[in-house]
Amino acid sequence: MCRFDTLIKNAKIVDGRMTPAYVADIGIVDGKISEIGQIDAEADNLFDACGKLVTPGFLDIHTHFDAQVFWDPKLTPSCYFGITTVMITNCGFALAPVKSEDREWALRLLARVEGMPYETLSSLPINWESYPEYLDVVDALPLGTNVGAMIPHSVMRYYVMGDAARHREATVEEIEALKDELRANLEVGGFGLSSSSNPAHKDGDGMPIPSQLASREEFIELCSVLREYPNTNMEYTPEGLGAGLTREKFAMLGDMSRASGGKPINWNAMLEFHNSPGAWRNYLKWVDEENALGARIFSIGAVSELDADIVLAVAGNMFDDYPHWTEALSGDFENRIQLLSSVDHRTKLKNDLATIKGTFPGDQWHRVEVSRVNSSVNEKYLGKFVSEIAEDENKDCLDVFLDISLSEELQTGFFFHGYLNFNVDAIDEYMSNKHVLPGISDGGAHLDYLCSYGWPIQFLSQNIKERNTCSIEEAVYQLTSLPFGLVGITDRGYIGVGAAADLVVIDFENLAVNPSRPVRDLPGNQVRRVHEPIGVDAVFVNGVETIREGKHTGDVAGKLLRSYNYR
Repeated sequence: MCRFDTLIKNAKIVDGRMTPAYVADIGIVDGKISEIGQIDAEADNLFDACGKLVTPGFLDIHTHFDAQVFWDPKLTPSCYFGITTVMITNCGFALAPVKSEDREWALRLLARVEGMPYETLSSLPINWESYPEYLDVVDALPLGTNVGAMIPHSVMRYYVMGDAARHREATVEEIEALKDELRANLEVGGFGLSSSSNPAHKDGDGMPIPSQLASREEFIELCSVLREYPNTNMEYTPEGLGAGLTREKFAMLGDMSRASGGKPINWNAMLEFHNSPGAWRNYLKWVDEENALGARIFSIGAVSELDADIVLAVAGNMFDDYPHWTEALSGDFENRIQLLSSVDHRTKLKNDLATIKGTFPGDQWHRVEVSRVNSSVNEKYLGKFVSEIAEDENKDCLDVFLDISLSEELQTGFFFHGYLNFNVDAIDEYMSNKHVLPGISDGGAHLDYLCSYGWPIQFLSQNIKERNTCSIEEAVYQLTSLPFGLVGITDRGYIGVGAAADLVVIDFENLAVNPSRPVRDLPGNQVRRVHEPIGVDAVFVNGVETIREGKHTGDVAGKLLRSYNYR
């Protein structure tokens, strides 16, 4: 009689392939599912899942855990939400390939555009330069979840072209060198190309990221390399998210996918913006049109309202659609104080918000609450909205926002309720489209103002359990088989004999997500926000139980996944 490493009994299985849910036992041996059915056998670990759903582990297709893998092998708090695989090095940013003399530029780029504290990044024990070396170092780490990596356009461009990468287009010869570098990185297991043309993405000097200087020809030529590599894909953040994307941008997405031989491209991200409400309806139409012409375009859609914490001592990226805000927030602390205090520069800041359609709206101060103060004189403002204070004091809202913050050396905490995705009806409508995947955490990034690691559980608890937008079978498919298939990982994302035993045990009726809270646990004594789920009873990674009753077991059973294993 077979003896199992783990035997999960009485599971209500939602298998990720839209099979109607059914009750059965799951036997696990050597990290894989070896049997499904009514099983009477012995096991080293017996788990009774009676009354619970068991699903495949979830894939977070868009994260920035590139640095966090070194100081937090569990990849908290994502590990608590049933996420068993993450894709890193998105948007074209990463810690490799980077020459040693350019390391400072790369660290400041990540600090600026992805909101990772420089004090944390500078503590990393970096002993690599090339992308293959970086993957080998990650491969040797203890990992709490499985990790796959994209190949980052911007840092690859700087690696090949030097500082010219952020000043001009590439020559024909340089494009060929970029293609060779991309091939070398695909050969060692990169899953595809990640890039961005988002003007809100600025480096540590406030300059455009290198991929913004790339010509259309460069994008098409790089994507054409993916024709040579099965089971690869592309990730892209287009230009103009806050202001509203144009039809031309979707034609570009279509051309990139077609140039790759029809590889999938996921773009980041489908959201409801204050400055372009309802624009997503056009996006869905244009995606359908391009896909009808042979492209495979998918969007990552945010599944819930996104709030934001704002502390001007560290804030930057959320204001980078606006040139005078970038100027004020990209310099050192004294520069911030000087420009934010200047009457002349404030006029420019107000004009930016009034004339440019960026991500941060200039007319939503009734949503911005004073959430934390550091001086007794400002305690009277706690819990009040900026618009309320402005009315009481007969002042401009922006002046109130800046004056309070300056009085506390920019350490005041503000909370923006409904910063993005403030319309539930919009979320439900775009999430019902077959070309929209649920997301997005940006895990490991924007630690200064966002916390959305729990999106899979928010999707299941809010969109499915509370609002019944689709069946549980379809929802789990969208969290598992669909995204795993798009990135080219074929042994995960479903429950079947021979599949990797990445599994989540869920108490569906009690599923919820706790509010986020600040913790000071980053290297360099820096702060981030975290939250935890209710109702995720257990998580298995490669057959090992890593979460039980909401607590981490201490076991780290993840592995680095390489694309060449799936070709």
